Amino acid sequence: MAHDPARGRRVREAISRREIRKVHALAAELNVSVAAVSRWQNGGHTSLESACALAQLLDVSLDWLLLGRGTMEWHKNSTISQTELQWVLALRSRSAMIRAGLINLLQAIPPEQPLR
Repeated sequence: MAHDPARGRRVREAISRREIRKVHALAAELNVSVAAVSRWQNGGHTSLESACALAQLLDVSLDWLLLGRGTMEWHKNSTISQTELQWVLALRSRSAMIRAGLINLLQAIPPEQPLR
């Protein structure tokens, strides 16, 4: 993976949120060098294998870690019901204009407030 400063920030954030203070311990756990972990924290090259191991160890979403998609915790609630899947597939089969209109409509609906 090419140099990506934003990915480096996400790596640092995930390490910090998991309260890992010793880069040496993290490197040993992943069976990589301290220099490799430092390179990742600065947005440098990482292999997919190392990224997967890091995401698993830090318990973060791989999509979030590598690409910034979703949230750090997205992988913990990634199940999709059959109905949700049907709606997504139906949306994908519509024209760009209809998709945009439906997405705008959904975004205009205010979120539900929790009952008190």
